[in-house]
Parts: sequence; C-alpha cells; structure tokens
Amino acid sequence: MPRVRLKIRGMTCAACVRRVEKALARVPGVESALVNLATEEAEVALKEPVAPEVLIEAVQKTGYAAELEAPETAPATHETPYTLQRLLWSAALTLPVFLLSMVFPNLWRYQGWLLWALTTPVQFWAAAPLYRAAWGALKARSANMEVLVLMGTLAAYAYSTVLLMGGHTHHLYFETSAVIITLVLFGRYLEGRALGSARSALESLYRLLPHSVTRWDGETYRQAPLSAVQVGDRLMVRTGERIPVDGVVLEGRGWVDESTITGESLPRECVAGDTVLSGSLLTDGVLHIQAQAVGEATMLAQIARAVEQAQTEKAQIQRLADKIASIFVPVVVAIALFTFVGWWLATRSVAQALIPAVSVLVIACPCALGLAVPIALLTGSTRMARAGVLLKGIHAVERVRQVEVLILDKTGTLTMGHPRVKAIHSVHPDVDPLAVLRFACALEQATRHPLAEAILEYARQQGVHDFPEIKEVRTVPGGGVEALWEGHILRIGSARFLWEAGIEQETLPKGTVFFAVDNTIYAGFEFTETPLPGVAEVIRQIQQMGIEVVLCSGDQPAAVESFARMVGIHRWYGGQLPTDKAHLVKQFQSQGRKVAFVGDGINDAPALAQADLSIAVATGTQIATDTADMVLLNRDLRTLLNALRLSQAVYGVIRQNLFFAFVYNTLGIPLAALGYLNPMIAALAMSMSSVSVVSNALRLLRWRV
Repeated sequence: MPRVRLKIRGMTCAACVRRVEKALARVPGVESALVNLATEEAEVALKEPVAPEVLIEAVQKTGYAAELEAPETAPATHETPYTLQRLLWSAALTLPVFLLSMVFPNLWRYQGWLLWALTTPVQFWAAAPLYRAAWGALKARSANMEVLVLMGTLAAYAYSTVLLMGGHTHHLYFETSAVIITLVLFGRYLEGRALGSARSALESLYRLLPHSVTRWDGETYRQAPLSAVQVGDRLMVRTGERIPVDGVVLEGRGWVDESTITGESLPRECVAGDTVLSGSLLTDGVLHIQAQAVGEATMLAQIARAVEQAQTEKAQIQRLADKIASIFVPVVVAIALFTFVGWWLATRSVAQALIPAVSVLVIACPCALGLAVPIALLTGSTRMARAGVLLKGIHAVERVRQVEVLILDKTGTLTMGHPRVKAIHSVHPDVDPLAVLRFACALEQATRHPLAEAILEYARQQGVHDFPEIKEVRTVPGGGVEALWEGHILRIGSARFLWEAGIEQETLPKGTVFFAVDNTIYAGFEFTETPLPGVAEVIRQIQQMGIEVVLCSGDQPAAVESFARMVGIHRWYGGQLPTDKAHLVKQFQSQGRKVAFVGDGINDAPALAQADLSIAVATGTQIATDTADMVLLNRDLRTLLNALRLSQAVYGVIRQNLFFAFVYNTLGIPLAALGYLNPMIAALAMSMSSVSVVSNALRLLRWRV
C-alpha cells in the first residue's frame, strides 16, 4: 500500500492530532492517516493515487501548515510558537498589572487606563498562539483548552474595558486576563520544550552512525559517504569507530561493544563469519565487513521506527482538560446566551440583560481550571526535581497509580554499568588463584579493554601488587594478550583466542576470560556486575506496593538469573534484543495489565516508548531520557520509589484542583444566571477558586519523601 509522509507545523495537543487525522482521512483515496505529535509527521496510507498537494490542502484547511517530507532526512526539532521571548514579555507586562490591581488598587487617578494599556498587548499579542489554536478548533467544530482560556480572559478584558470607557475605575479585572494568559503561556512553553526533546530523541539515533565510511572500491579502501553504501559492499572499521551497517565479518578480529543496541554489558569478540550491527562501537581491533542491511533495513532504523510508532500511540491520548473543555465551553456559552435572552425578554433592557450574562461568563472563567493542572505540575515537578526526578507531563502522574508490572533493565539501571571479577576458577585444586591473578595482571597492563581493567581492579581489591616483570607482551587485537616469560608462553583471552593458538581442553573452567601457560589452561575469570546500593531493599518496597517486579536484560540468561536472585526478583528474562523488550511489554499489556519500564540505553527506547509508564535513568543515553515520561536524575534507585510516590501525590492534587475549579462554577453559574451575582461578586468567587487551587498545589512543596 503506497504511503505519503507529510511534515505538519502548528500542532500543540492531542486534539490537534485528531483534527489533522480526520481531515486527511476524509480525502478520497486515503485508507488511513496516522499523525505523530512528537515528530510533527503524518503518515498517510493510500488505497489509490492521491496528489500530495491535495493532502497538504486538507491539512491547511484545519489551520495547520503542511509540506511533503523530504526522503531520508532525520527528524528535526522545530521551535514552538510559545517562545520564551513571548513568555518573558507577557510576564513583564503582567507583573505591574497584578501589583497595581491587588496591592496598590488606588495609587493613581488614571490607573485604570494604565492597566488597560499594559493588559491589551498581553491579551492580543502574547496570546496570539492561543488564538490560532482556538480558531483551528472552532473551524473544526470542536473546543479545546485554548477556547476555554480565551473565553474567560476575553470576558474579563471586555467587561473591564466597557466599565473603564464608561468612566468607572473600580471593579476592573484586567489582572485576571493578564495572569491567566501568562500562566497558560508558561505551561505551553514547557510543553513545547518537552515535545522538542521527544523529537530530538530520534535524531540521537542517527548520530550513532558515521557520516562517512571506508569502502573497498575494487583496488583499495577509500572514504565514501554513508548514503552511497549498498548491500554487498565491503567496508573496513577500525578501533574507536562505529559500525555503519548491519553486516557480516569477512576478516579481522575485534571486540565490539553492542550495549547501546542489544544491552549486552560485555564487549563481544567478533571474527570472520560473525554478524555485527550498525551503531555498535569497535573498541579494539580491525574488522572487514560486508554490508547485509543498509539504511531503513538496519536494526538501528527498526529501533527508530519502533520508538516513533509507540510515541504516536501515546500522542493520541486526549488530555484531561481538552475533554472537559469540549463539554464545558458550549454549555457555558449556551447558558450565558439563554440568560441574556431571558433577562431581555423580562426587562426589555439590554443593560440589565448584559450584567447577568457577563456574570455567567465571569463566574465560568476558566482561571482555576486553567491553573488546576499547570500549577500542580509546576509545584509537583519542582518537588520531584528536589527528590531527583524529572517529570515530563501529566500523562506520567496519571499512569503511576495504574501500574501493576514494573520491568527493570539491568545494565546501567540496577548496576554500576561496568564489569567486575566475581571469581577465579582454577582447573586443579593445586593451582593458586592469586598466582594466576598476578600473571594475568602482568599481561593485562598492556591493554585498556574493560575486562582487563576489571581484572586489574580485582587485584587491587585483593591487595595484589607484586606483578611479575614481563617485557615482551603482545596484544592481539580483538583476541587477548600473550607474552614470553622464562621460556613459557603466557596467554589470557577468550576461549576462541586460545583455541586458535592451538590450546584445546575438553572441560573449560567456568568463566569468560581464560589464562593459559604454554598449551594448558590453568584458570578462568568469571565476571559479574555490581548492583547499585540499596537495590534489593528498593525492590522489596516496590513489591510491597503490590507491583510485580520483572528483570529484563540483553545479558546472557545465566548472568541475568544470578543477578535476579541476588536482588530478590523472581521473574527474569535474559538475552533480550530491543524488539524483544518491547514485545515483553506488549505481552503483559495484552493481559490487561498496566506496565512501567525503567531503562537507560538506546536498546531500551522501544520498550520505554511502548510502556504505559516509561522511566529513564539520566546517566543513560539521550534517546532513553527523551523517550521517557519520567527521568531519574541520579543513580540512587531509591529515587525510583520517590518518583512513584510523589507522582501519586501530584495526581491526587490535580484531581482535587479540578474539583475546586468546578465547585465554584457549579454553584455560581445558576446564581449568576438568576441575577443574584453581579460581575464583581462573580469575579471574587472565581478568584477564590484560584486561591484554593494554588494553595492546594503548594502543599506539594512540603511533601516528605
């Protein structure tokens, strides 16, 4: 089925996504349309040929800009219309309005006109993006948060302006208009920043790939752009370079770090016949590879598509405020209209009919409703930041209370992120492990391989410093180290390295790296990873909250099982590729369970994006933190507990705030419609709702973790 990709500009919320999707779906010949708010892209599936211009025109009619996406371009971050400059100007104008209205109400004879002069640019210039979004919603015959905000601010502004022009200098409500708009712009600015981070997540994937490669042209190796590489091309990768394509090793030997792709914590030795993945880092050695998958067919591209798809599914969840606004706005407008008509029929006076109608609009002004979520998120996220948690938005706190399964990545999330020696396993009881360690360190000093550094660190911990002096040490790239000492050949490296040197043994000692003298293997070094402090206790407390904890890692199953038992996790999965982790999340979701995933690497990104709640460790890669709903700002796993508990508290405050916001409207609108509330009393009630909302939210700053 043919597909067309469009770049969409101007979307701000899930309601925007739905309007664009509906507009595209109505175009004849369109099978379906999927819009991604995070990347500002629309993917349109066609059942018959449709000119791109027709699709672009359909989007433009909904109030958004669109253009055909250029092929083979990485996602780009675009500036949100709620710019920092617009916000700062709005705040600068609002501050004196607030002070003159609330602190110094009778400071100057012409103070009312000064308030009008300061508020007007806020109402009509600073709020321009709100007007554009509201106009798009109204054209699509729907209502969103912008419609709700502008209805209230325009009512307060217009009523105050009419009073001012009539010679009245009291009971003006310009501060209501200015403060609401400034706070809403602040919330929209933060939201735009979050969306920009989500878009840059995909960009960070592409930064794993080199811009140029070393390609065989039939006679010699020459530099060539990555885009020119085709399946079957022969490429050379040197130490420190990233592998540009998925391929197979033709010749050479090297240690490949695939932790960013597969999650495997230890580098993998690669020789002729082994496969390698794009984005992996060659830490040691030289490899000649043949390209088997390039561009969109590589594992790295599949990860990017998985992240994008899952983010799109999340973007379609409508925000709570938009749901409320879609019902609340038409109802309030209808009540105000009926109030005006009813009073006009009863009194035949426009002035007497206007006052109760305006009172309805003022009492229904969404000041508290506009503040309910942003102020709770502002105070809640501030408190969470102090506790080491970065909160990305309301969707995160909504989902915490629903989590039933918590899936934890191992490497970098529960561990220190580097290998350590667990034990030295001797072949015979009479082999002294410390003697083996001394000779192993004498050899490993010649290389900077992570496993070599782990062996040297283990020796320091054991107090072993007197290494034999070995001068003729030779490092075999991608294999191991060997040396001649007093007529004996000493070797340390992988089982394959020793086998290629002619050393075979029916039963190898347990381990990953082996030490041999001449043709005999003497010992094996077993490696593990150090758990972060307090991991077992944190997991126990999470389990006491009624949440099942699952361990999922790209490491070898045996290593994952051992670690799971160490920290008290009963269900574990090893050898998991990025797509496997995302599939595991889907598997739990198919059982009707809400899943949270905690990870730190690019290999975790698809699972993070698929999960109902995604939590990333900030010390991990950028893609993980950008994809996540929450980010842990330190490696102390107790921060995870704080994140879960604080999120539940923030969600509780949001629900309470929405209740406060509507209580005044529910009680006040009937009184205003019946003429028992003049605009001043209505504005006071509206202000009281705002005070209640703000005071309730400020409690979060004193919340104890």
